[in-house]
Amino acid sequence: MTITNIALEKNGAPMYRQIADAIAEKVHNQELLPGTRLPTHRALADALCVTVGTITRAYAEAERRGIVEAKVGAGTYISHTDKPLWTFAAPERPGITSFGYNVPPSINRADVFADALQQLASHPSELNSLMLYQPPSGIVRHREVLSQWLGHHGVITSPSQLLFCSGAQSAMQLCLLTLCRAGDTILADKFTYPGLMSLAKQLQLTIKPVEMDDEGMLPESLRAACQQYQPRAVYLTPTLQNPTTATMGEARREAIIEICRDQQLVILEDDINGLLPNERPEPLVNLAPEQVIYIGGLAKTLAPGLRLGFLHLPEKFYPHFVNALQNHSWMISPLLTAMATILLENGAANQILDTIRIDMKNRWQRVKEHLPDADLRYHPHGFHGWLRLPDDWALSDFLAACKDNGLEVKSAELFVPPGYGAPPYIRLAVSAPPTLAQLEMGCEKLAQLLANPPISEFAL
Repeated sequence: MTITNIALEKNGAPMYRQIADAIAEKVHNQELLPGTRLPTHRALADALCVTVGTITRAYAEAERRGIVEAKVGAGTYISHTDKPLWTFAAPERPGITSFGYNVPPSINRADVFADALQQLASHPSELNSLMLYQPPSGIVRHREVLSQWLGHHGVITSPSQLLFCSGAQSAMQLCLLTLCRAGDTILADKFTYPGLMSLAKQLQLTIKPVEMDDEGMLPESLRAACQQYQPRAVYLTPTLQNPTTATMGEARREAIIEICRDQQLVILEDDINGLLPNERPEPLVNLAPEQVIYIGGLAKTLAPGLRLGFLHLPEKFYPHFVNALQNHSWMISPLLTAMATILLENGAANQILDTIRIDMKNRWQRVKEHLPDADLRYHPHGFHGWLRLPDDWALSDFLAACKDNGLEVKSAELFVPPGYGAPPYIRLAVSAPPTLAQLEMGCEKLAQLLANPPISEFAL
């Protein structure tokens, strides 16, 4: 085998690196082909008159470079060059049905994304310009296309007040970093998005919950909380609230805005789920653009992997946020915003959104067939539902039973700020199971659990 005749220089680079370099060169020259099994550590060490430890380090270095791959119990092999450049974060787990993460349903996006990539590649001069630094505010035309697309879906924005971010979570972080200082208080719904609480903890902010009903935050409770806590901002998800699915009516939205104007309180409107319903009330940014910071993204409506969010800001805030984004990451990748622009402009984004709506409506029909009597709040185009447990089920017991039966769900505890009690609810992300068969299998298990609570025991 040609690898055993490597010439090593005693006074050159470290021995292990010389060996790794030699393997790389032989692969490049096609002396070692993909799939070739390399000698054992001991055999190569004996052939090259070096220690076994040197060979171990050499193979590890070659593996780090992607030249070889070690197979447990089978040896070390030259890697195949046609391996994909990605891995999947969530491999299939037989017997497990996940209702955990609020992700879009599994649909085919490959064709429309391939077309967009081909369109980008067909204009070399434009592609080269996208490889260069751009202003932190982003490319003007990209913001114009986004503004037009949002307008088509009922969200009124100005391109000059839009700012791209690396996803909606990044947009939220930018809001808190720019608006708040350690010790500030943010008001939020009684049940709220865990990502907000995680950011608040990191930035030493306090989240105070405000009472809510089936439409979301109660105006009278908001006013009382403003007087009690002197908050810096209020965080709201007025459409398809996470986790309760509550959607504010128009009168409720007007009442909330009036209080925030009176209290000079900034509204952070998280509209990440807002484009999922075919119809919904006016977003808060339409009603009070000077009071509202609008947070949106394309993860739910286009593709999570695109990782593109955006903010629409009151004019007085815009320069401060541009400066903050520049300090944080200089700019958002022009390649990403160009890709999104193509998909928004050629109709592919609307096509994907329509497909998602159809898929979710079908999923919820299956859920209701299996759980006809469940106390479950949902929207037919939304990804998640809010399930109240029967009285005989304690939340902790139900979560344990789900785990024992191969079900993953999200407890109400995750959506309650620290120090506050959790009611007997779970969030079901019906969009998460990859297939309808897995969805139905999970629903069957849920139905059995809900119908068969544990037998209560008397205690003396």
